[in-house]
Amino acid sequence: MTFPPSRARRTSRRSIAVFLLLALALYAAAAVIAEAVVGRDPGDTPFRTLLARHGAPVDVAVLGSSHALPLRFGDVPARLEAETGQSLVVLAEVGAGPLYALFVARQALRDLPPRRVVYVLDDFAFFSAAWNEERVADRGLLRDTPWRISTAGLLAGLVLHEGVPLTALGDYLTAFSKLNPPDRFPQAGWAGAAGFGRSFRPSRHALESRAAYLYPDGTAGQVAARYLDVLEQMVRELQAAGTEVELLRLPVSEPFRAALPDTGSFESMLAERVAALGLPVHDLRDTPGDPALFFDTDHLNRAGVDALYDTHLRAILAGGE
Repeated sequence: MTFPPSRARRTSRRSIAVFLLLALALYAAAAVIAEAVVGRDPGDTPFRTLLARHGAPVDVAVLGSSHALPLRFGDVPARLEAETGQSLVVLAEVGAGPLYALFVARQALRDLPPRRVVYVLDDFAFFSAAWNEERVADRGLLRDTPWRISTAGLLAGLVLHEGVPLTALGDYLTAFSKLNPPDRFPQAGWAGAAGFGRSFRPSRHALESRAAYLYPDGTAGQVAARYLDVLEQMVRELQAAGTEVELLRLPVSEPFRAALPDTGSFESMLAERVAALGLPVHDLRDTPGDPALFFDTDHLNRAGVDALYDTHLRAILAGGE
C-alpha cells in the first residue's frame, strides 16, 4: 500500500518528533540522576558547602584561592569554634580569582549570610582571565556546582556583565559536565589535603615552574586594574548587606617569594582601593617562610597552619587583631 506524499511527510515528521522527545526525556532523566549523584554529592567545594549550610548563618566566611584551603585541612573552623565560639566556613577554591570569589560571595549572601568575610588575597589572581572568567566557566567546577535557580541567576549575571562565556551558563543549565566528566584542573603535582602533612624541599625547577604557571599572562597593570574593580565590587556588595570585610595575605616560602615576577604598580593600586574602601588588611607575608612549614612551593602544611594559627590566625579570624 502506497501512502500519498503528504501523508508520508506527516508520518516522517511525527516519527522525528517522537524520537526527539524521547531523546530529550532520556537526557533530562540522565541529568537529574547526574545532579543527584555528582552535583549534590557531599563535598567541600564552595557551592556544595553553601547548599549544605543554607539558612545557617556563620560568623566568618573565608574566600580565596588554594592558599586558603590549608585552613580547612588543618581543622581551623572546628578549632576556632571550640576556642572562641565563632563559626567559620572556608569557601575557597583552587585557582579562584576575585571574579570567582564574587560569584561565591553573592551566593553566600543568599544562603548564610556571613557576619564577616575574610578574603585571602593573592597577587597572581589579579593578572589573568585564567583565574577569573575562565575559572568560573571551568567544567570541573561547573560539574561540582549544585543546580539551583539562584546560582543559575548569578551565573547569568556574570555572563551578561562580567564577560564569562555563555557556554558556562549553557553547561550549567544542561548539566553537560555532570554527564561528561572533564579533565582535572589543578596543576600537576597539586596534592591538596593528601599532601598536607609533608614538608617541601625546594628545587629551582619546581619554583620557576610554579611561578610561571601562576602568571601565564605576565603582570600587565591594566589586567590587574580590571580585577581590582571586581574586588571592589564584591566588597561594596558585602558591605551594603551589612557584612564586614577584611583582607588577609598569607606567607609563602622564602624561596618561592624570590622566584615570583615583579608585579609592578600592583601594591600601590591595591593600597588605593583598600584606603577608599576602609578595609582592614592583615599582611602576614613577612612571617618567616621556612620551607619546612609548606607542603609545596606556596601552601602551608599542618605545622605551618598550627604555627600561624597560634601566632596570628586565631586572633584575626576571631576579630581580635
